[in-house]
Amino acid sequence: MKIIDLTRKISQQVTTRYVPIKIANKRYQGVIHDFFLSSMSGTYIDFPGHLAEFDNGLDAATYPVERLFMVETTVIHLERKNQAREIAVQELEKLAPSVVTPGLLINTGWKKEIYHPEVYFYSRETISWIVNQKISLFISDVYENQADPQGIFVEFFKAGIATVCLPENLEKITSPRVKICVFPLAISKATQVPCRILAIEE
Repeated sequence: MKIIDLTRKISQQVTTRYVPIKIANKRYQGVIHDFFLSSMSGTYIDFPGHLAEFDNGLDAATYPVERLFMVETTVIHLERKNQAREIAVQELEKLAPSVVTPGLLINTGWKKEIYHPEVYFYSRETISWIVNQKISLFISDVYENQADPQGIFVEFFKAGIATVCLPENLEKITSPRVKICVFPLAISKATQVPCRILAIEE
């Protein structure tokens, strides 16, 4: 079994303070950290309620853990050299004619800033194809065309699909199918939170 950590490290501000603790007549210093994080820090997960119009009452504290733990996931690695920015549905169908797992992970090979003007993005036809696979968890290194939004999150959240954003090390996955574990912070009323994500290859 091989475990691959797909989590981007969080670099937001952390402050440290020390609290005196006395144990058995000895004095120690407890180290306390205060975190000041955006919900988009590091690698993070969006639940459908991230768009208020599709809030299904589930948040980071109540989302069913069985939908996040050891999720059977189909893996697609795209070769996008010299390709147009728009990811066509034929690219996915060629490598995975259909998806029978609840999870889908797509590695496009994008390595730059996700808001870069030349970032790859999924076409409307491709978004429809993904939704029609009836998945519940989607992981990718790219999503939307910021200059001309294709509505990927609207369609995904309408269909009840949770999305993991800004994962790393996707190229280290070599199996066509893995089990995915997503560990979000269990924060009530939060529908977007940092998470740790692991891929398990048998």
